[in-house]
Amino acid sequence: MSIDNGIGITCADLQVAGGIQQICIRAFATGDSVTFDNSAGTHAISSIQKTGPANADDWKVFEFKQEMPSLTITASKENGSTSFECALSFMLPNMNSAKFKALQGMLDQCMMAIVVDTAGNKFVVGLSEKYRNEDVIEKNQTFLNLSGMEGGTGAAFSDENAITVNLMARQFELPRVYSGTLTVNTDGLTATTT
Repeated sequence: MSIDNGIGITCADLQVAGGIQQICIRAFATGDSVTFDNSAGTHAISSIQKTGPANADDWKVFEFKQEMPSLTITASKENGSTSFECALSFMLPNMNSAKFKALQGMLDQCMMAIVVDTAGNKFVVGLSEKYRNEDVIEKNQTFLNLSGMEGGTGAAFSDENAITVNLMARQFELPRVYSGTLTVNTDGLTATTT
């Protein structure tokens, strides 16, 4: 890859709001199929699919307290290889059994996420083409995993009762934008990609 163009900034870029609109997460599974798009001026994924039973490729939608989630990307270079640590953090208010059960299911999973920002960009975290297994995507080692949680009930009536979830992916390229269709079902808290 070479430097083949510059980067321009427009008024719309300067006016864009920060923040995350939606977070969709799912575990890697046998039969996953990913199409990476490296055409001119593009760093994207056009398709993430899984063959198998109905709804096998459903993503789980994680709702959160507004203005709390963030995606942070930190690059570092060592011995000629650049790695990107992508940290996804979000807060779940009102701790309860159902939320703990969902979080308990994430403990030992190799996951990927689609993070939709307020500008409509859909960033894929935990899925990288560089250094991936050539033909078996579920053997990807740049997956997203649970790096920590912190929460509590607080002491005063006005304190937050919440848990903050921290996920981390160490990948060897910047997150790609998902250019396919992401259909979210907020009633069922699921999403599908096509």
